[in-house]
Amino acid sequence: MKRIRLVFFAIIALLAAACSTTKYVGESTPVINEITIVAPYSRVDILDSKTDRFFYSDSLSFVSEMVIGSTLETMGLPIVRVISVLGRSNQEALDQGYESLADVQVSKIESVRIPSALHAFLSTYSTRYALLTYAEGFVRSNPSVFLGEGQIRYASNIFMALVDVKTGKVVYYNRSCPEEADPLNGKMVSRRVKALAEGISVVR
Repeated sequence: MKRIRLVFFAIIALLAAACSTTKYVGESTPVINEITIVAPYSRVDILDSKTDRFFYSDSLSFVSEMVIGSTLETMGLPIVRVISVLGRSNQEALDQGYESLADVQVSKIESVRIPSALHAFLSTYSTRYALLTYAEGFVRSNPSVFLGEGQIRYASNIFMALVDVKTGKVVYYNRSCPEEADPLNGKMVSRRVKALAEGISVVR
C-alpha cells in the first residue's frame, strides 16, 4: 500500500521526465546455464475514483502474475524449474525484501545482498541462481469518469533481479520506469518483461 501511494504521487513528475531503463550486470558473474524462476509477484491495487483510496486486488494481481510468468517461460531462458510462494501471509513476509530491491540505486547494487527474508526462502531450495520479478500498479475503479489535471487512470512498473543464492549477491538487475500504462494490458506487460530480461543473455 505504501509503495503504491508513493508511485501515485510521484508518477506525474516521473512520466514528464525523460527516463531510461536501469540495468546492472555483475562483472565477475560466471556462465549461468540454470535458472530457477520464483513465481512473479504483482501488487495491483484499485484506486477508488471517488475517494482516491487504494484497495489491493487479489484477482487483478493474479492476472498480472500470470502474464509475466507466461512471458518469462517462453523467452528461451535456461529455466530448470519454477517455485512459488504459497499463501498470501507468506508473501507478505517477503514484501519488504521485494520492495527494498526495487528501491536500490544501480550504482549501489554491487554491494547489495539479497534481503534476509528472500534469502532464507530461496535457501530452502537447491538452487544457485533465482530470477525474481516484482510488478506494481493500479487501475481506477471507474476509468471513464472525468479526471482533473494531474490525475491519471492507471500506472505500472516492473522490477527484475537475478540473484546468486550461494553468495547472496545480485548478478543482474533491471527495472522499467513508471508509466501511465494499464498493468493488465497483456501486450504491454509482455513487451516490458522481454525488454527487462534481454540482458540476461549477457550472463549465460
